[in-house]
Amino acid sequence: MDQEEKGSSGWPEVVIRHPPALSEAIAHFLFESGALAVLQDQEAGGTGSWSSQADFKPGLKHSELAPDLDEFLGHLVEIFDLPFRPKAEWRTVPVGDWTEKWKHGLGPLEIGPRLVIKPSWSRYKARPGQMVVELDPGLAFGTGRHASTHLCLQILERFIGRDPQPHLRVLDVGTGSGILALACAALGPGRITAIDNDPQVLPVVAQNLAANNAAGRVGLACADPSALKGEFDLILANLTSGELVRQSAHLSRLGAPGATLVLSGILQSQVQEVMERYAFHGFV
Repeated sequence: MDQEEKGSSGWPEVVIRHPPALSEAIAHFLFESGALAVLQDQEAGGTGSWSSQADFKPGLKHSELAPDLDEFLGHLVEIFDLPFRPKAEWRTVPVGDWTEKWKHGLGPLEIGPRLVIKPSWSRYKARPGQMVVELDPGLAFGTGRHASTHLCLQILERFIGRDPQPHLRVLDVGTGSGILALACAALGPGRITAIDNDPQVLPVVAQNLAANNAAGRVGLACADPSALKGEFDLILANLTSGELVRQSAHLSRLGAPGATLVLSGILQSQVQEVMERYAFHGFV
């Protein structure tokens, strides 16, 4: 009988070992299943395998999560014609340990020539012209290393860096750690609104804003896009395809004439559906 069956209130954690081609699909599935964080890295020993590690909210039992994951991994075996089934190992992590252990191995991350994401516990000497965002993700999703977040940051560096607009109105939907809002504030002028429907992440975002002297430029709210009014010139939505489709009418309504919409968190097989939904609302 493991800790979970004894009633532990720790964090359910799963580690999946798999071929690298499955990384994106597994990460999206884990986040859509409620994972608070997903860490992916290449396995040591030169085997070529990757591991995906995900942690879920305290109180959940892995017996509630495992059947859906097992079924999903079975589908991946068929889709990718794998010679073996990826193995998922579940365990329960004490709450006090989880918030510290994911920090190991996370150092400064250079997004491009201008933007650097630096964890609050590490050091980095900026070169001339570089903008450093100091970030403590806490229990929120967003370190800049996941592909969906990294791509958004690269787009922001190109979009804002090439043509700073002093009156740019930015909306960051599902802000998580606040990483995209902080990047916008570092790269150029403008007014930023960051929202998330999870009240637990708001203290993390507020702390990150204060650490970067950005609290005066970023408005923070626990809200859904349906509750917002006004117009925005740049809308960032790093969510999941299902949520992007569900929010399409609201995000389109919030776009000013000529607005740019940055959508991320989409599997290749989901791109067409998302594009068609936003094209219906007038985006090109």
